[in-house]
Amino acid sequence: MTALVTGAVVMALEILGSRLLAPVFGSSLYVWGALIGVILAAMSSGYAFGGWISDRYTDGRVLAALLLFSGSWTFLIAWGKQPILFEIEKLVQDPRLGPCLAATILLAPPAFGLSGVLPAMLRLAVADMDHLGRQTGRMIALSTVGSLVGTWGTAFFLLSWLGSQSLVAWLGGIQVVLGMLWLMKGTAVRPVLLLLALGGSVLLGTLALHPIQRLNTPIYQEESPYQQVRIRDDEFFRYLILDRTFHATMWKTAPGSLFLPYSQMMVASLAWTPEPKRGLILGHGGGSIAKWLAQYWPSLEVDVVEFDPVVVRMAEEYFDYHPPANHQVFVKDGRAFLHATDHMYDVMWIDAFARDMIPFHLTTEEFYSLVRKHLNPNGVVAVNLASSGKEGDLARAAAVIQTMKQAFPVLQTFAVEGPWKTGMTQAKNLIFFGGRPIETYTYDDMVT
Repeated sequence: MTALVTGAVVMALEILGSRLLAPVFGSSLYVWGALIGVILAAMSSGYAFGGWISDRYTDGRVLAALLLFSGSWTFLIAWGKQPILFEIEKLVQDPRLGPCLAATILLAPPAFGLSGVLPAMLRLAVADMDHLGRQTGRMIALSTVGSLVGTWGTAFFLLSWLGSQSLVAWLGGIQVVLGMLWLMKGTAVRPVLLLLALGGSVLLGTLALHPIQRLNTPIYQEESPYQQVRIRDDEFFRYLILDRTFHATMWKTAPGSLFLPYSQMMVASLAWTPEPKRGLILGHGGGSIAKWLAQYWPSLEVDVVEFDPVVVRMAEEYFDYHPPANHQVFVKDGRAFLHATDHMYDVMWIDAFARDMIPFHLTTEEFYSLVRKHLNPNGVVAVNLASSGKEGDLARAAAVIQTMKQAFPVLQTFAVEGPWKTGMTQAKNLIFFGGRPIETYTYDDMVT
């Protein structure tokens, strides 16, 4: 049972790690690479240490110590992760080293302790030399099955049911309880030591349930299958935050207005299509453009495509988007939707890119050829790409432009600043317009 549980917990922590790091570092390939690499390094060293220490101490105290250590550290993760992550983010700007350091501090210690459990259990099995091979195979099999249960259970069910904060605390509690059982099993433990271990565990468990908050407490938070979704309020505005990125801002006194300048620029595409009949929105967010169209362009048939069902629900429950009869909302990947639909569109808005996470399959020649295929001859497409103004983001924007030009040879690009002053002085939204009107009109025609 111990091998099964520890295998499950270590994989649950690895899956959880992506959600713990996401509000600060995002969920890019760099973050996943950091998580997997750090966990593997910790497990490798944990196996070696567990084998060495269990040769020196051949009773259950080794198992108890490893489990109590990993469980206590997991409680500390639940308690202090936010200030640690933000301090690392300030100190380390590199998108590779930052997640690596964060994963090392938060997740490497419990992965190290949990991995040491398996060789310690195998050492206890040495007493039965006649069945050592059977015992070894059984424990490794149980640990692997536990890893499968931890991976699938966390990803498919527990994270959505419990949320990341509660789940981390639960995992810490499971390890501590298992460690206490091994501490009491078959070892002569002084009552004082047992009371100290129990008192320390209760204290850390209490801290885990009252974490240090560096972010403003959201009015609602949910773990979707794809990202952490938070809703925040202030006196004038409501915000939709997905992982680390603000995806929608609603002016509470005028929910149907377009407050963000980039969204105002995107709907300017309607000026090139004077009598549009049908529009497509890829990337729903808080439903800002869809709400505006419902209010100011009520005759336009609109298909809205969003791959995250929680985001769709947040737009309705917190951002006052209630689809009228001529708006259809599809919970589906944008590219898959275009492959499946037969509709043609007069105007298309593509707003599916976060600053730190771009779905690569929406930046290919095949995708933009598919967009062009579903665009009416005189239709216009508008694409939003957030940019920090740094060298990497500028290179990415140049690559997107070159890819788009395979299907849209002529593009007009506008850099739109946000409504507030931020620390990223060069941060802008880059809006690309393409389609036959863009190819035939001059720049003076467009701005007059």
